[in-house]
Amino acid sequence: MSANHRSGRDHTVIDILDGSEKSTNCIFRVPNVLWRQNPKAYTPDVVSIGPFHHHLEKRGKKEGQGGKKGNGEKYFQLMERVKTRYLNEILAGMQNMTMEELTAKVIELSDQKNEGGFEQRARNFYAEPLHFSSEEFIKMMIVDGCFLIQLFRKCDDPKLRALYDPVFNMDCMFHFLCHDILLLENQLPWFVIHILYDLTHDIYPNQPSLSFRVLKAFSMLPSLRQGCSSYSKHLRQNNCHLHILDLIRSSIVVPLRTSNPEEHEVDSGNKHKGNNEVVHEAIIDPDLHQIRTATELSKSDIKFKMAKKESIMDIRFKKGTWFRNGILEIPQLNVGMSSETLFRNLIAIEQCYHGYSNEITSYAIFMDNLISSKEDMELLCKKKVIGNLMSDEDGCKFFSNLYKDIPHNKFYYVELCKEVNDRYNMRWYTWLALLKFEKFSNPWKVLAFVVAIIALTLTAWSQTNLIRINWHK
Repeated sequence: MSANHRSGRDHTVIDILDGSEKSTNCIFRVPNVLWRQNPKAYTPDVVSIGPFHHHLEKRGKKEGQGGKKGNGEKYFQLMERVKTRYLNEILAGMQNMTMEELTAKVIELSDQKNEGGFEQRARNFYAEPLHFSSEEFIKMMIVDGCFLIQLFRKCDDPKLRALYDPVFNMDCMFHFLCHDILLLENQLPWFVIHILYDLTHDIYPNQPSLSFRVLKAFSMLPSLRQGCSSYSKHLRQNNCHLHILDLIRSSIVVPLRTSNPEEHEVDSGNKHKGNNEVVHEAIIDPDLHQIRTATELSKSDIKFKMAKKESIMDIRFKKGTWFRNGILEIPQLNVGMSSETLFRNLIAIEQCYHGYSNEITSYAIFMDNLISSKEDMELLCKKKVIGNLMSDEDGCKFFSNLYKDIPHNKFYYVELCKEVNDRYNMRWYTWLALLKFEKFSNPWKVLAFVVAIIALTLTAWSQTNLIRINWHK
C-alpha cells in the first residue's frame, strides 16, 4: 500500500473525532490498526462501490491485496461494463429515459422529501473529504446505486436475468460481489439506493421493500442465513438504515434486542442512540470478559447445546442442580470463507461509528475465549454450536484473530461470563465430571459401577444383620 493511502487512513480516524459536524459520517476508511491484520478482508476483489475504491478498475489491485498480475484490473473493468449494462436496462424500462433526466429526477425526489441537497447529503455520509467534481460524484452515486438495485432484483427474480448476464452466468460471481458489497469502505448511502429503488418502482410493480430484497439476497450466505431470515420479520415500512452493512448488522443485533427487551431498548432502525441502552463497562476489570475454553468448561461438567434463536448473539446460561452443572446455550454460527470479511467489517464499523455499541465485538471476544484450540472447535462442532465449512484449524484461527489490537471498554456478556465462571469455580462439579468420565464413559463401566454399589449395599446390610444377631445373643 502506498504511504499516502496509509496516512489517509490514519487521518480518517482523527477526522471523525473532530466534533458534532461529523455526526452524520458513517462510511469510513478502515483504521490502520485493523486494516494491517488482513488487508484482503477490507478490500474489494471485483467491484468498487462508492468513492473510496472508485479508481481500482483503472489501476488494478496495486495495493498489495494479492492475486495474479492483471486479474484485479480485468475484474474491475468487467464490473464497470456490467454497471453500464444494468443502468441501461433501467433507463430502457423507464421509457428510454436519459442519464441526465434520471439525475434530475433523483435530485427532485430528494428535495421533495425534505432531505436537503442530494449531493451534499451523500457526501456527508463519508468520513473524509472526497475529491470528485459535482458531476462525477452524482454520476457515481447513481450508476453504483442502479447496479445494486438491479443486482438484487435479478438475484430475487431469475426471469429478469439476461441469457448472457456476466454475473449470474458464473456460479461464483455473486458470492464475490457479496464479499465486496459488505465492505465498510465499499458502501453507498442507503437513501441514495432507496430513492433510485422508488423511482424504478413502476418498471417492476408489486415488488417487495428494498430492505427485504437485500436481506433475501444475503441470506444465500451461510453466516447470514438465519439472521437475514429472522430480521425480515421485524422490518417495518419506514425502516431507515445507513447503508447495506448497517442493515446486515441490524439483522444480527435487532432480533436479539426484541428477544431481550429488558436488556435492550429496541430501536426502529435509526442508529443515533442515547445512553439508555444497557452495555456493561468492563474497563475497570479486564477479567470480567474472560471465560474458560470450551474443553476446560466441559471438564467442569458445563454442557453445550445448540439454541434455536433468531440472533446468533442470543447466548444463554442455564444453571444446573447439585449433581449437574449448567448448560451454555449458543445459537449455531455457520463459519465459511466469507465469515471473516463479514465480522471484520462489522467490528470495524462498531469501532468507527459513534452510534453503535460493541455488540458484534463482544460476540467475537466471547467466541474467541471459548475457542483457542482445534479440540475446542471439534467439541463445539460436535454439539452443532459451530457449523464449520472450513478445517478445524482454520476455524480456530478465524476466531482467534478477529479482534486483535482492538480496545474494548464495553462488553455485552459481562453477566453471562460471571455466571459461567462462578459455576466453573465450584470444584464439586469438576470432581463430579471426573467421576462421570472415569466411571461412566461406557456401558460396561456403568454396569460394573452399579454391580459394585449393589455388592457394597448387600455387604453392609449383611454385616448390619450379623451385628444385630450377635448383640441379642
